[in-house]
Amino acid sequence: MTAATDPDEQVAAALTALRRRGERVTGPRRVVVEALACLPGHPSAEQVVAAVEAGDSGVHRATVYRVLEALTALGVVTHVHVGHGATAYHLASPTHLHAHCRSCGRVVDLPERLLGPVRAELMATHGFALDASHIALSGRCAACNQAGGIDD
Repeated sequence: MTAATDPDEQVAAALTALRRRGERVTGPRRVVVEALACLPGHPSAEQVVAAVEAGDSGVHRATVYRVLEALTALGVVTHVHVGHGATAYHLASPTHLHAHCRSCGRVVDLPERLLGPVRAELMATHGFALDASHIALSGRCAACNQAGGIDD
């Protein structure tokens, strides 16, 4: 899928990706994709549920969880585990990494190329193919670094 910034373009790209895979575009799938396109950042499943419920779609919360799981398996949605908190979701885009601030919880998208040398070294030395798409690098964001304080 290509990276689109306009929510309508993101929805269209995600639904096109589903159709290309021979998958059906059901009402619940459409509603979840629309919620992900409109929510800022990397929302949790609960935030997606809340957005779907706010839209008065009639889609049950359990269905939202099942749709998130199915869309993730189909590669239309990506999830990332941030720290010890909830899993965060977003519409799939070209591979990118995530950084998670331990202080404020912010999740930042990083270019995939940052791990290129690490990926190459792991493959050359250990035959290990790194897939960092579902994890987040942990640290402190610029705002928290400027604020100072305790590094948790």
